[in-house]
Amino acid sequence: MGICCSKAKAAAGGEQLDDDEQAFPWMHDDVFHHHLWTSAAASIHTKQGWKGANQDAMTVCQDFAGHKGHIFCGVFDGHGPLGREVARHVRDTLPMKLSSALKPETEGDHLSTDTLMKLKAEENLSTDSLRLRAEEDPSSNTDLDSSDKSDSTSLSDDTSDEKHLLSTWRNMLVKTFEQMDEELRQHSGIDCICSGTTAVTAVRQGDHLFIANLGDSRAVLCTRDSKDRLIPVQLTTDLKPDLPGELARILNCKGRVFAMDDEPDVARMWLPEQDAPGLAMARAFGDLCLKNHGLICTPEVYYRKISEKDEFLVLATDGIWDVLSNKEVVKMVCSAKDPSKAARQLIERAVRAWRRKYPTSMVDDCAAVCLFLNRPPAHDQQAVPSSFTGSFRKVLSGEAPEVWRALEGVARANSVMRLPRMLSWRRRSNSLSLDQDQDGRD
Repeated sequence: MGICCSKAKAAAGGEQLDDDEQAFPWMHDDVFHHHLWTSAAASIHTKQGWKGANQDAMTVCQDFAGHKGHIFCGVFDGHGPLGREVARHVRDTLPMKLSSALKPETEGDHLSTDTLMKLKAEENLSTDSLRLRAEEDPSSNTDLDSSDKSDSTSLSDDTSDEKHLLSTWRNMLVKTFEQMDEELRQHSGIDCICSGTTAVTAVRQGDHLFIANLGDSRAVLCTRDSKDRLIPVQLTTDLKPDLPGELARILNCKGRVFAMDDEPDVARMWLPEQDAPGLAMARAFGDLCLKNHGLICTPEVYYRKISEKDEFLVLATDGIWDVLSNKEVVKMVCSAKDPSKAARQLIERAVRAWRRKYPTSMVDDCAAVCLFLNRPPAHDQQAVPSSFTGSFRKVLSGEAPEVWRALEGVARANSVMRLPRMLSWRRRSNSLSLDQDQDGRD
């Protein structure tokens, strides 16, 4: 799959470090960021907020699924008691599942014929799922229903092969996301009853860009208008519970949606007869207690034909979008003198915005991937100095396996810490069992 940057190595003795500076020695290392920039035209960064455990995760995979030049990237926003574990597991597993579906049986730039034929039988082309949104007010999209936006992408000018490619990708992404959720349901090591994660992922295949969104993280494109001015184009919808289409589904499944008195602007999703768990999104991996009450794991799939006017794509958790508009994000990334550090400067700006706009609140967690779309491939790779971390040197020298994991993320509080009664009873039962076992040993 090429170099895959996704998580930090554990400390000596197996202890996992929580502090960003210690757990991610690459974070402020210019060599790492320069290599990621020259090889994948990407910039990544993360910053833990003030809300506790580190629950966000992110990944960038070069030469994805064995296709040279293809890129997979994603940002995952964990929530709940075990949100950190869920986000990390999805970060590590989802790219592999999608890569297996894409793996060509012969060398080529696109899907193999056999793969296309297998997926052809499952096609259900939905033009309303291939949307773009160019916004005048980029900070607000709560009035847009995910199923009836007027400015959808038009397929009328596409060839039949392109239509086939789009529908095939949509089916493949939806199927992979559903398989991922089913694996979480059966995972014995992670309790996903009230824990889960969002996901916004992007796959670049030549001049084709495919986005899959689950939850309220966001993908924003920077492009140029007819006057050559840089403008933001929001490619995804923040899938909040109070969006008309999402709300109708939740209510039809007996779920409830309302905001708490101390957060009147944050609509949350609740069980039919309990004020729990209070999920602030309408789609997510995990959160099994809500899966029968309107929460789904089906992503919205978006497509963009990359043009020479398209500059870069930003994937980020809502810790950034809560305080910065799409215009501000685009302007911040464009202003970076060193593109390899664009994500770092973006997050530093978001942290300052949190402190300025919400001085009495805790700074939220932030994670971002900036993927530059029209940068010519670099042919000059700098030698890696001996002072860099050993695992990264081994990857660059070819001594380590192709898949190298060096990045995770930050924290979120997207669900209220109110566990359903059944889960609270189960935890008390487990605690009593442990106490009894201990008494027996004594």
